[in-house]
Amino acid sequence: MKTLFKLAIALLVVHALVRFVPPYWNFTQFRSALKERATEWHQQSDAGVVQEVVNLAAHFDVPITAENVRVRRDVDHLYIDVSYKAPIEFIPGSKHDWKFDASIDAWTLKPPVIPRAP
Repeated sequence: MKTLFKLAIALLVVHALVRFVPPYWNFTQFRSALKERATEWHQQSDAGVVQEVVNLAAHFDVPITAENVRVRRDVDHLYIDVSYKAPIEFIPGSKHDWKFDASIDAWTLKPPVIPRAP
């Protein structure tokens, strides 16, 4: 009986990991790619940046829409905030909304203009 109980607990833990790890892995890969690509978007409009973020999310199977993305700009910074909830079934038959957040701060410095010699 004790072995059966341990087996049941082990199966619950494995089930929770199988349900949680893939969405979490996809999100961390998305967040990493977002950090790398955000510096390339300094010349795009806010709507263009949002569309790039949504396209990147689709590539990593991250379920977001334009409503989940917020873009802010400062003098030399592009701020991108992404937040969404995904239902995770830790225990069979019971789903819990897990919140995923990413806040990216990308430098948007433009290269200096070097005057040409006459």
